[in-house]
Amino acid sequence: MKGKLYRTAVPLPNGKRKWISSTTKEGLDKKKKELLLQISAGTDVLSDTTFEEYAELWFRVYKEPYLRPKSIETLRTTFNTHIAPYLGSIPLKKVTPMQIQMILGNMADLSKSLNDKVVQILRGIFNAAVDNNLISKSPVPVRLRPGGVATKEKAALTVEQSKQLLNAVFGTRAYLFCLIALQTGMRRGEICGLMWGDIDFDAQVIHVTHNAVFTNAQTVVSNDLKTSAARRDIPIPPTLLAVLTGAQKDNASPFVLHMNNGKPLSQTSFSNLWDMVRRRTVDDAADLGKPARNSKMIRSLDFHVTPHQLRHTYITRLFESGLDIKEIQYLAGHSTVDMTLRVYTHYQHESRKKKRRRRSAPHWAESQVPTRCNTGATVLSKICSKPVSKHFRTHIRLD
Repeated sequence: MKGKLYRTAVPLPNGKRKWISSTTKEGLDKKKKELLLQISAGTDVLSDTTFEEYAELWFRVYKEPYLRPKSIETLRTTFNTHIAPYLGSIPLKKVTPMQIQMILGNMADLSKSLNDKVVQILRGIFNAAVDNNLISKSPVPVRLRPGGVATKEKAALTVEQSKQLLNAVFGTRAYLFCLIALQTGMRRGEICGLMWGDIDFDAQVIHVTHNAVFTNAQTVVSNDLKTSAARRDIPIPPTLLAVLTGAQKDNASPFVLHMNNGKPLSQTSFSNLWDMVRRRTVDDAADLGKPARNSKMIRSLDFHVTPHQLRHTYITRLFESGLDIKEIQYLAGHSTVDMTLRVYTHYQHESRKKKRRRRSAPHWAESQVPTRCNTGATVLSKICSKPVSKHFRTHIRLD
């Protein structure tokens, strides 16, 4: 009969009953079997928790106690932008694999890393829901492979480009940041968190022990580094040593890079610092040598550069110098050698592509890099004007 509705009640372990309905007997039997399977698996079939409500609980229980504030902020931004608008108000147990696929379909033209992050969040939320008996099975397919556009790795700066960059920002606040990044390979957070107490001027070594994290409220500087491998000692080349020595004079702030009030750089102040690089960069070579808009600043860079690219440049220079892969891994602060090898793979690709890389040691911008002597032993002492300290040698095998 048209419009007839079949209904039945299924008893629950707590003594209550759950009513289900369907327009056909076959449909009702199917729903009943599915419900009984969920009950046998221990699933709370009476829960009306929405996806967004459970996701908030997941953030508080599974993420916030273990991740840094910046990492939490990044995850929440990804969730609020790419997941919540599609699933937020849907009951957790009613989310389907097709809805998951639709989310990823809408992200097909975005970066692969962002797609990976979205799938990681979705898997985490639904796997936790399964573990807590809120659903019997995750709607995220096991074989789901995120798509997205692979981000092209930016090439390292050439030696000449490094010199151009330093010359362009000389005399500005950006100069010291760029010099530290190019000659130590430190991460942005490590440089912004660098304190004068971390620098051993006698041994000519920087002890990487602090990291700065930008948040909406303030900059948090702590000894909570990205990984345990990030805690390392880096030799200071002569040019950087001289600049740091001069910068330390009459500096009341405990931070090497700081705002006028002596506090560490905020996200806004760092952005303003990097604008000194951006505003000196042109897209059209015909604009080289011309002043920037509404400024006397001369635009002298015909290539774009990012802070991370300076770190990539440092690691590339180490490969060019012939250092052992484990030595480079240590100096770069990589937690696994695979991370270092990924940079090496890119370096090899660029080497073959340009056909102009040499195996002999290139020059740093205004200084030297480590080389290998004729016996094959790594000579790290050329990074510093004095021999590398015994403390540093305990961390790097000189074989």
